[in-house]
Amino acid sequence: MTRYIINRLMILPLLLLGISVILFFLTQLIPGDPLVGRFGMRIAQMDDEQIAALRGELGLDDPVYVQYGVYLGRLLQGDLGDSVTTRNPVLDEITARLPATLELAVATMLLVIVLSVPLGIIAALNKGKLVDNVLMAGALLGFSIPSFWLGIMLMLLFSLQLGMFPPAGRGEGMIFERLDHLILPTITLALVFVGYNSRIVRSATLEIIEQDYVRTARSKGLSERYVLMRHITPNTMIPLVTILGVQFAGLLGGTVIVETIFAWPGVGRLTINAISRRDYPIIIGTTMFFASFYILINLFVDMLYVVIDPRIRL
Repeated sequence: MTRYIINRLMILPLLLLGISVILFFLTQLIPGDPLVGRFGMRIAQMDDEQIAALRGELGLDDPVYVQYGVYLGRLLQGDLGDSVTTRNPVLDEITARLPATLELAVATMLLVIVLSVPLGIIAALNKGKLVDNVLMAGALLGFSIPSFWLGIMLMLLFSLQLGMFPPAGRGEGMIFERLDHLILPTITLALVFVGYNSRIVRSATLEIIEQDYVRTARSKGLSERYVLMRHITPNTMIPLVTILGVQFAGLLGGTVIVETIFAWPGVGRLTINAISRRDYPIIIGTTMFFASFYILINLFVDMLYVVIDPRIRL
């Protein structure tokens, strides 16, 4: 297992290098001028010499390969560059907003686990019955609803009509003091994953129920609850672990729409603002961050596999 981890970590720099090349050259295809994103309509009041000086200061007049060489040199030193619009280091911009995104992602995954595992097991234990049909129909509906539409509908109903929750923002104070701000965006993100994961849990449970060790446990006279908690549920989690790991990593980059709808001050909203302002360093920096986190989470999931099921060897 140690050799496997070392090999994966050695490949990581090459993966990130390839990602940086693709990202850097793709951002050059984004239409528009970063100076317009930074200065807005004031750019029309500047003369050609001022514009040329600003472009030279930002290195925008250099050939693309020269710009990438400069960027790569800074990247190897752990420097993601400076924002074109705010002139702040990209790393500072990301770390300032990362807690908000992590808060939303963790809350979403906790809700997904709490709901999808019991719903999937209940559906499997009642296969073909009304409960199973209702739960699976709800699951299909859950991962069929677009998150942007669901977020707007929840906001209209529970915020504007009923006044139960704040319509937007993260709130102030400790997390327990602003849980009301967290509920609607968490539900919006979680519903899709609950629908998908509950179907996965149901399929895994149905397969496990037919295994010899489950029939043996029941033949020994063990209670159904003991068999469920000791033999069925732990083995049901094995295929779910990979899915949850990938989903959690994807949530950090996939909260873009929900963060925008609910004005949540996270990394996803930072990325959207950067795209609208043609802030290339922010776009590349946030995407590199998401890619690195995604790769590391997948490595962690592979290691967790061995802990959950000792029969698996890497």
